[in-house]
Amino acid sequence: MAVILEEQNACHHDWKQFKGLRGLFMTEYPEVSKQIGDTLDLATRSLQAENSEGYDELREAFEELETLAKRSFVKHTNYKSLLTKLENGTALTPEELGTLKLLLVGDADYYMKYDDDFGRSESELKSILEEVRKLQATDLDLDGLMHLRVLCREAASVAKPTAFYLEQKERVGKFEAATRDGINLESGKFLANIVKSMASQDNF
Repeated sequence: MAVILEEQNACHHDWKQFKGLRGLFMTEYPEVSKQIGDTLDLATRSLQAENSEGYDELREAFEELETLAKRSFVKHTNYKSLLTKLENGTALTPEELGTLKLLLVGDADYYMKYDDDFGRSESELKSILEEVRKLQATDLDLDGLMHLRVLCREAASVAKPTAFYLEQKERVGKFEAATRDGINLESGKFLANIVKSMASQDNF
């Protein structure tokens, strides 16, 4: 009985924390919070409708939400003070280094954490390549050419996200290599130039 009460208290405490964080999020970023709700409502309608128009609208809604999240992120990130320290080669605190990582490769880091399709995509691509090899060993006719076209489309659709995943992995690796031994004048200026370039292109 004591164990059950302890677990209930723990769950109640976690729920209170969640509600507190949710309230903080809505207070700090009300525009983003509203847009999330609107997008999720649209997603529900699109999934129920099951037509191309609904999914096009949903894609546009998520693009708008991503843009809004990016603007809010930059607005609430004091990256200009980071620039000063980087340009002077001043050591960053762990919190500042974390902010810098979010600025430069935060999107890539999260993509790698939540995308679990890399292995499946690689396996799917190998299967498609095997089908192409089978066609290579035959005398192609019109049906074979159409089959080849479809296989090529499938291979391209699989290769694109796989390449994107590897690109994000390389970005994170380069950042970690550049900051592994701390920030000095040379590496600081290098990172500062990247931050300024991304800021000028609105590319955080």
